[in-house]
Amino acid sequence: MRPVYHWPACLGMMLSLSATAQQLPDANQYITTPSLHMRERSWPFPANGATDPQALLWPGVAGKNVRYLVRYSQDSLFPAGRTQQSDTLPWAMYALHAPLSTGKWYWQYASRAQNKDAWVWSSPRYFYTSAPTVTPTLPQMMEKARKPHPRLWNMQAQLKSFRQANRNDAEAATLLRSTDKLLNAPLAEEKPTRPRDTTGMTAQQQEKMIEFMYHGFGEKVAQPIRQLCTAYWLSGDDRYAKEAVRRALHLASLDPAGYGSRDDFNNGNVMEGMAWAYDMAYDRLSVAQRDILQQAILRRGSGIYRNLTNRFELQLCDNHVWQHILRNFSIAAVALAHDAPPANQWLQYVYEVWSARFPVLGSTDGGWHEGNGYFRVHFVSLAYLSLLFGDLSGVDYFATPWMQNLPYYLLYSYPPGSASVAMGDMHENLSTTTRTQAVFAEALSRKVNNPYFNWYVYTIQQQFPDYFQRDKDFVLFRLLVKKTGQPKVVSPLTLPASHTFPDIGLTMMHSHLDDTRKDLMASLSANPFGSSGHGHASQNAFNINYGGKLIFGGSGFYSNFSDAHNLLHYRSSRAYCTILADSLGQRIGENGYGWMPRHIAGKRIQYTLGDASNAYGPVTAPFWLGHFELNHLQPDRQNGFGDLGVTRYRRHMLMLDSNIIVLYDELAAKQPIKWTWQAHSPYAIRQGDGNTFTIHEPGVKAGVYVYAHTKTNTVVHQRFNSPAINWKGKTDDEGNIVPFAEQWHCGVTTMPQQQARLLTVMQIGAPHAATLPVTQQNGEWRIGAWHIVAELDDRKAPLLYIFNDDQTTALHYGSGNFRQGQHRYQHSTVLIENSQSTEAIDILPSIIKTR
Repeated sequence: MRPVYHWPACLGMMLSLSATAQQLPDANQYITTPSLHMRERSWPFPANGATDPQALLWPGVAGKNVRYLVRYSQDSLFPAGRTQQSDTLPWAMYALHAPLSTGKWYWQYASRAQNKDAWVWSSPRYFYTSAPTVTPTLPQMMEKARKPHPRLWNMQAQLKSFRQANRNDAEAATLLRSTDKLLNAPLAEEKPTRPRDTTGMTAQQQEKMIEFMYHGFGEKVAQPIRQLCTAYWLSGDDRYAKEAVRRALHLASLDPAGYGSRDDFNNGNVMEGMAWAYDMAYDRLSVAQRDILQQAILRRGSGIYRNLTNRFELQLCDNHVWQHILRNFSIAAVALAHDAPPANQWLQYVYEVWSARFPVLGSTDGGWHEGNGYFRVHFVSLAYLSLLFGDLSGVDYFATPWMQNLPYYLLYSYPPGSASVAMGDMHENLSTTTRTQAVFAEALSRKVNNPYFNWYVYTIQQQFPDYFQRDKDFVLFRLLVKKTGQPKVVSPLTLPASHTFPDIGLTMMHSHLDDTRKDLMASLSANPFGSSGHGHASQNAFNINYGGKLIFGGSGFYSNFSDAHNLLHYRSSRAYCTILADSLGQRIGENGYGWMPRHIAGKRIQYTLGDASNAYGPVTAPFWLGHFELNHLQPDRQNGFGDLGVTRYRRHMLMLDSNIIVLYDELAAKQPIKWTWQAHSPYAIRQGDGNTFTIHEPGVKAGVYVYAHTKTNTVVHQRFNSPAINWKGKTDDEGNIVPFAEQWHCGVTTMPQQQARLLTVMQIGAPHAATLPVTQQNGEWRIGAWHIVAELDDRKAPLLYIFNDDQTTALHYGSGNFRQGQHRYQHSTVLIENSQSTEAIDILPSIIKTR
């Protein structure tokens, strides 16, 4: 029976269950599309109604000689004289570089597979323009690239000022001393950089292991050349230039099919190393040496180019290319442009890709959908390609909305001295601030002037000074982009305690954003990209840190991109603090997606809502079915996959004050099923009475209470769904072998129900903090000063109502006609703090508006 409850009188509110509730518009939105992002583009972009698109994109056509046309006009009939049309294109994209008149534009594309075929035009679509970004057209960009060597980093134009600015720079002096050790040193042999014993491995494991053993060889031989070029630019010392050429000619002699440089990472780095030396030493190279380097770069680059066009631009995210190869290839294209004709087309392609797709795994919110474990692999390319294409276009890519919001994503998802939010591949490697995180943040702060981010960088510098003394990746960036004046530093204490990143479906909450030692950090993830690439099937999963340490979150280890442990545990929903349906998890693939409909950042209450209603079902993505087959596995019920007809999974998450987390889950399926609430921790989980369990460690104490309307069964164990075996001998950032230790897992399972509601109350803090008892009476729970009313009876409408003893703060969601001030919606979420109200309704993901 639902309890009788009242809003505190001093808030001036009224709650009634009158019939007028049905007259209000519903705050809930529903998405029924099978996926929001596809692995390969299957619809034209922009679709009807988008505003200020940066490019026109369309599905590709199979074939080696496919060509495209695109045209656009403010007249839907595309009349001559009022229509702009592209040249024939070998790729399925067209960046809108030139300014367009404000208003409505129509566009369509045409394709043909062979020269003799007729052009086939698509149906027209339309978009609107208001204030689009203006960038150089392809001919204008190519003319800007026609400059004397060295061209990279605009060095010919700024060489004198570069040397002058760094004449007394301590880091420049250190680099020169270090570079002296490279002079006349033995050239690197083509052998494994990390030998491993392959005895007893399967053929597939041996193949993966050989690739793993040579990983980093390209970086090993290219990095010294980059350092030598930088040293020459700093000093003008011919010894550095000669040594760079000696090493580059050695790379030119390597067999592109050899173990050392045949994989994409190594091949790209070898090509880039040669391009640096070619560009830096162009005027001192003999004709024969130029030809040797050109031909060696063209051999490697031509294969890359063939693999990119009419494929790469269509992909949601080809990770290896965006992580490294696009940078390698773009640097080579700039170095050889106008010297070797094929490089002209390379440069046009990479410039169009950058203009059309950057940032590939985000939109404007600053987030990265795969999590921070693999985000850091992109850092070098993000920084240097922004400089490189900025030099070619004159556009400050660090001023784009995504770059300007990136500091907030880093600050909220990965605070100084804290473990990162635990999701996506390699999340377990981020137990504290890593070197790549530190040096990238410092580099970014030189281009994005954000006082809160300056605090972030300053705090990291104080905590991890050694990171900046051992860094090689961003030395040139720091020498090119000098700090001017004393940056303004402002503590994030004045920022909201929570922040949402809707493009990637992540909300972060903090109790002490300015002090990791006292911070309770909680997140909820519902990702519109689904579990694609390095992302995981973790929709509506919560993650909780305290004092910088992971308490609850993703479990397992990145043993390989897709071995048994990866597919059956680490990447699956079974590894996350989310819900299983009859022990089955969410889809692996882009069609297993979620989204974040609501968020409210208050003073004493932080609130967000995640929707994972579309996340469940069978694994159908061909890419992932192929990986299951490679491992002789089936994505079936036995392995935790299948279709139970889940139709609704909405998770409300709140942080009350600084130590209480509340979850309210709304669940529904097509037939009665068991629902399992999950939590995972590196610390021992101790089961208490009923659905309660605790963690008590030297640095943290946690108490968790899970409530349902039916009887439940609680199980605590230490088993992975597939054993975690470090068969590749993976190491941490310092080169230490990672122990794949046991972890703790807890599941609370209901009796079969077609609909279910679950309430979770967590109290997390320091071991010495007082434990507040959770009491329950007549459908109302109390913890400390907080009252929680939650409807768990699935026969009644959902309801969540929370208020505090002093009657200054309250939150209402769900049934009833709640009226306060200008309240306009039924089923909205309303937060009242000190007589001020904030109402939240569902806001659809931005991708909905553009497709």
